Amino acid sequence: MDNIMDCFWVIMAIYTVRGFAVFANFWIVFDKFYDFPKREWKWHNWIWVIFYVISSFSFRFVMNYGTRIVIAVLGGIFFVRIVPFLWDRYGWKPRFLAIVLFYEGIVDCISQTIRLCFVRKMNLSGYLNIENDISSAIAEMLVLSFLLLLILLKKINLIRICFTALTLVEYIVLFLLCAFFNALQIEVFNESNDTEFMKKICMYIFMLLMILVMHTIMVRNQNNSMNNMIGNLNKPMKQITDSYIEMNEKNTELRRFRHDTKNLLLALSLLISDKKYEQASEYIDKMQGSLETIKEKAFDTGNFIADALLESKYKAAIQDNIAMTVEGNIPADRIEDVNLVILISNLVDNAIEAAKQVEGERKVEIQSILKKNIWVFSVKNPCVKDVVIRENRIETTKEGKESHGFGLSNIERVAKKYGGSLKLSCENRVFTARATLMFMA
Repeated sequence: MDNIMDCFWVIMAIYTVRGFAVFANFWIVFDKFYDFPKREWKWHNWIWVIFYVISSFSFRFVMNYGTRIVIAVLGGIFFVRIVPFLWDRYGWKPRFLAIVLFYEGIVDCISQTIRLCFVRKMNLSGYLNIENDISSAIAEMLVLSFLLLLILLKKINLIRICFTALTLVEYIVLFLLCAFFNALQIEVFNESNDTEFMKKICMYIFMLLMILVMHTIMVRNQNNSMNNMIGNLNKPMKQITDSYIEMNEKNTELRRFRHDTKNLLLALSLLISDKKYEQASEYIDKMQGSLETIKEKAFDTGNFIADALLESKYKAAIQDNIAMTVEGNIPADRIEDVNLVILISNLVDNAIEAAKQVEGERKVEIQSILKKNIWVFSVKNPCVKDVVIRENRIETTKEGKESHGFGLSNIERVAKKYGGSLKLSCENRVFTARATLMFMA
């Protein structure tokens, strides 16, 4: 049957499978394996879903009956038909276009291999290019199955991976690599001479190419978390450094003052002996002023790094009219400095960010309880409205997510590293984050 209209329902069935698989593949990749922030679902998202469906089903008929210009335009739209939806859902990023072309190139590479090695031998009858369509459908379903398998392995904690966002140049290079291999493979398999050896070489190259691609785009979740952690540490480490410099200058001034104390007291004694009480009183006022300028650090928890970090947070809170109190001791040698910074900076930053949005009394209460081998660090802050928490996770609401969502996974990771946990709660517009850590005896 050469007439494509005679195979209308076959085409509809194949492109239904293809359309579903491709849409599901990109949805899973962007939602589960990339770290792009997603927007709330809105009615206009459906416009691009409809656009995607129409583009998917009209492709084959246009390719067979359209003019060259129409084929070129509609064919190009077909390969990037998911992009408008991704832009609407995850934000406008030109790189999405390169990501889509890259993944389409991979699927095309897989489908060509399936067609040349298996489907072509079936001698399928029907419309022109039915072999290409069936091969593409099989390849897209294989990719979907692979992604679902990865999700399952992540869910049972067997492996934890994510996809790294490459640069535009890297996506283009890999896309061209797949396209070049496709052309080479077609040339080899279409050769009429005995080229079994070359066909095997092509298969080996295909497997190595897929391994290279997977190794390039797939990174372990631990590595991704480490990169995020390093990025999150930049600001608190600078705050600690600035606080250390300031505290060091204060200590230097204090040592100088103490060194001169004897001379100062001697001069004061002489003034009193000479009954120069007015001058003595002025002298005392000047001494008191000097002491105030070199007053000691704001907090003394027993951990120098924690004190420096909390003092920097305290200064930031004051600028937004937020009262910040710290109560209790913080372990000095039971937790690694990096983990301590991650824990304190993220919890306090979240609390300050939430308190900024509150009208009326703004207060952040920090309590640290250290008993033998257990350390409980809790931070309380007022919030605009009660945050919805289910299974110790903040529900996706604008106020809750933006105020308390920063670095919670890193905090939880630190707590679990020390055999503890992170507990979130919110009652009467007071949000509490409590981290419990267990130390070795």
